Amino acid sequence: MKTISLRLCLLLVLPFVFGRAAYADDESQTLFAGAAKAMHDGRAGDAIDGFEALADRGVVDPVASFDRGLAYASRVRIGAEVPGDLGRAVHGFEEARDLSRDSRLIEDASRAVVVLRSEVAKRRARSGEPTEVDPGRSLGRSVAGLLPEDTWAIMASVASAALALGLFVRWVSRVGRARVAGAITAGMAAPMLAIAVAMTLAARHDRENLREAVVVAVTARPSDERGIALSGATPLAEGARVEVIEVRGALSHVRFGRIDAWVPSATLREIARRG
Repeated sequence: MKTISLRLCLLLVLPFVFGRAAYADDESQTLFAGAAKAMHDGRAGDAIDGFEALADRGVVDPVASFDRGLAYASRVRIGAEVPGDLGRAVHGFEEARDLSRDSRLIEDASRAVVVLRSEVAKRRARSGEPTEVDPGRSLGRSVAGLLPEDTWAIMASVASAALALGLFVRWVSRVGRARVAGAITAGMAAPMLAIAVAMTLAARHDRENLREAVVVAVTARPSDERGIALSGATPLAEGARVEVIEVRGALSHVRFGRIDAWVPSATLREIARRG
């Protein structure tokens, strides 16, 4: 049995901090309650079956995603791991923090992702493989993600009003100080407006078009669009978060850091987004 780090074991102190959810139909509520009870009783496999049944029903809920991640992590902890469990656990936590607006859930899900990816990196290091699991997002996307799209839009509106006011004051004022104040206001508002508009458009683009997935296989070998493995390409690590550009049946075109290639669609699990 593979040695599991103490940090991964400690991850399982989290299980029922968020073990409550409300669903519109009784069957989904029953499935959630049964999966939660299975987790409480230490039956990780049954818990996984219950949470996956919820996902199959189209339930998109941060609590269910969080607890599904815990169920997979629990199966790893007890030594009953199935290949891909670490990736599926990462997927649950990534999905939970993307869907949630609860700061505590987001914090715990983020911490869990770090622990699990550290475990993946250790395993890859032991087998002599590259340890890069999370190259991070681009600077622009990271900045756009700092605030909600609506907040960027409000900032753009405020900056636009300030720019218009500054230009108006500078145009109509006969007083030197007022003209200088108007010029300074306009000079400060213009770059703020440009940034806020750019971030609003970036956030809107991500909301409407961005598709991301997590690698839920031990490795995903990059290939070309014909499925022929790329020579010298580094396999994507389990638990890696990738951008999905296109899906063509058995192959998916993904971007991961500097890697832009095709991988088997079966090695990925897409991250659900808010409706």
